[in-house]
Amino acid sequence: MDNVVVVRSGKEEDRNETEDEHHCSVSFKNKMVTTIMIAQDFEAIIKDHPKMKLKEIQGRCDFEMHVNVTVDCCSRAKKIVKKKMAGNHKEEFGLL
Repeated sequence: MDNVVVVRSGKEEDRNETEDEHHCSVSFKNKMVTTIMIAQDFEAIIKDHPKMKLKEIQGRCDFEMHVNVTVDCCSRAKKIVKKKMAGNHKEEFGLL
């Protein structure tokens, strides 16, 4: 679009403008999101609410991260966080 000449009503104009607005929709397909990434991002939330339903975690991923993830992926992320919690409780109890 460099140096495009536009003829309107007998006048020639040199157009070097580009539009800054972007009107594409948000894409929810991202294969780079892994269970470990979900576990890290939602670790505090899952620790505070360990009985949170998998569909709710899936909805939060959709809302906060703008990605579609499977329920299985959320299940694995929840298991990772729960395993970390179980390990921490044993270490803390040993310190008493």
